[in-house]
Amino acid sequence: MLARLGLVATATCLVVAPARAERYLVHDQREYERARARVEAGDTITLAEGTWRDFEIVISGAGTADRPIAVTAQTPGKVFLTGQSSLRIGGRHVVVSGLVFRDGHSPRGEVIAFKVGSDDLAHDARVTETVIDNFSKPDRYDDDYWVGLYGRGNRFDPNHLVG
Repeated sequence: MLARLGLVATATCLVVAPARAERYLVHDQREYERARARVEAGDTITLAEGTWRDFEIVISGAGTADRPIAVTAQTPGKVFLTGQSSLRIGGRHVVVSGLVFRDGHSPRGEVIAFKVGSDDLAHDARVTETVIDNFSKPDRYDDDYWVGLYGRGNRFDPNHLVG
């Protein structure tokens, strides 16, 4: 009888216990894509320090207020996105932080867009501690949009835009 009660208690704890958040440290775009395919609420994808050239970051998922999905720099300010790079965020409760866009331009309309597509807008997402430094199209007559806010409940703070 006590053995059965112990098994029931153990099974109940396993069902009630929250899933453990995963942390993925990625060093290239292929590793990022593999991590992105597996990311769930509470997980963090960390971009290794260094220069990431021609990298179109896309992140979308179903985070929660208590367990957002995060994409962060290994060390804030030491992950540089250069060349033709951009960031697109969709889903709910996604946080991106610590990136630096410099020495390039976006291949899209915006450098940072709070949408992945017209059917995947960001809601309750945040971009923070991010820099866009002279990240403009080479032809000065082309339109440049550094940040496009779509969806609702999104935050873009505190960040640094220069140039």
